[in-house]
Amino acid sequence: MRLIARSISRAARTTLQRQWFSAHVLAVFDQACDLATPEGDVVALVSPSVGDGPLSVVVQAEPGEPAADRGALPGTPAWLDGDTLHVGSLEVALGEAPVWEPCPNWSAHRARLPIIMTGLPELRAIAQGHAPAGSLLTDLDTADAHVVQPTLAVRPGSEAKNLRLGWAGDLACLREAAAQLAGRGIGLTPSGDDFLGGLMLWAWLAHPAPGPFCRTLAEVAGPRTTTLSAAFLRAAARGQCDANWHRLLAALSAGGVAQLAPAVQQVVAHGATSGADMLAGFLWLAAG
Repeated sequence: MRLIARSISRAARTTLQRQWFSAHVLAVFDQACDLATPEGDVVALVSPSVGDGPLSVVVQAEPGEPAADRGALPGTPAWLDGDTLHVGSLEVALGEAPVWEPCPNWSAHRARLPIIMTGLPELRAIAQGHAPAGSLLTDLDTADAHVVQPTLAVRPGSEAKNLRLGWAGDLACLREAAAQLAGRGIGLTPSGDDFLGGLMLWAWLAHPAPGPFCRTLAEVAGPRTTTLSAAFLRAAARGQCDANWHRLLAALSAGGVAQLAPAVQQVVAHGATSGADMLAGFLWLAAG
């Protein structure tokens, strides 16, 4: 079976261009096939309905071909031969696929932070109105004693206090918060990790030194969670996010309240609760 790459993230292109690229199939879903390298980097082959993301190669079958995930099972080897990515019997023609930039224009968004702040109450209301059952958005509370309790079974106040102190510059407390939340929840991207990813996106908007703050979270959380989730955490630490978050940030930055609802719906539709849990982290930290 042969697939055509329609776009490829800059980060995925960098991973694939490493000398002697090799990987194996980590997991297969209806619309995605995740590849993991021995170093723990992840490249995700996804359908156009999933769209661009920091780890993604968006692929489309040639006419008459079956879905992208057919024939690829966990553990199947993957390797690169010229511009063709092989995943078992599957071939992905990378060719001239355009490179998609996973980093939003953070400088431009940060310059419009006052406008973004005015849109946060509306964003919060819309987000909670679209919160999937069981997601952290359903129990989002800005009080320090209520940060995600029911889903993550977190000790009241502990993580919240450490995160606040970490935001203010106490890296020891920040590391403790990351260790407390990393890997909490179920799935390949547990809720605690998604929450941390949302914190990092807010940091790229509002923290005076987002790089060290985010790297600390990712470095501590990464070894405590799944391979896929660790890869997403490292991407968030670099300020990378998927196209749905790009649209949400653009709507906030433009002050476009009318555009918030569709953007929020796209973000929370990611995974069962992953998008919603990430948005919960973003909103919780933004509330200060």
